[in-house]
Amino acid sequence: MDSSLFSFRVAIRALAILALIAMVALVGVNSVKITKGNEQIQQNQLKTLTQVLISQASLSAGDLIANEDQERLLKLSNQLAQDDLVYDATIYSADGVRLASSDNAKSVRETLGLDTPLATARIGKQQLVEPIMHDNAVIGFVRITFETGKVTAFSDHYYRKSDRYMYSMVAVSFLAGLVLAIVIRRKPKRKGKNLLLQDMES
Repeated sequence: MDSSLFSFRVAIRALAILALIAMVALVGVNSVKITKGNEQIQQNQLKTLTQVLISQASLSAGDLIANEDQERLLKLSNQLAQDDLVYDATIYSADGVRLASSDNAKSVRETLGLDTPLATARIGKQQLVEPIMHDNAVIGFVRITFETGKVTAFSDHYYRKSDRYMYSMVAVSFLAGLVLAIVIRRKPKRKGKNLLLQDMES
């Protein structure tokens, strides 16, 4: 009887330990999935933001190229480069001739870091090129180099902070489970004195 009861208790404890391990593993897997999901959301936000900006630049440059307004093209390039997210901006004709560029603009070769070891010059930068349309025809191109670190700075800080909160809650939940187990643990019953033996001894 005692042996079977002991075996039953051992089996229950083993199942409880396995369930605890499974729950911890599940929490870990879900935490990784959430982190990966945040990174994907960040990439999508970056893509959307940069695409909107370069599309607006392309629309603005269309009429200027058609009217051969060199002065306003130069002004547009510098206005784009004044944005904290933009490193430089350059506007080309349909033949690839540079029409205007921001004051700090670099060539494509320099921006891509083709002349630096391991292309280190391009680290932290993203370059996008958008065709400039006018009357349903391509009349030029706009090239904008973005500072990806600045673009993702706010969301990166938010997601890292969110990850810290999540892992903190997991740790607190685990500690709370340990405390609860200690509190509700059944204390062994104290054996009462055998009154018959006590009378015999006296």
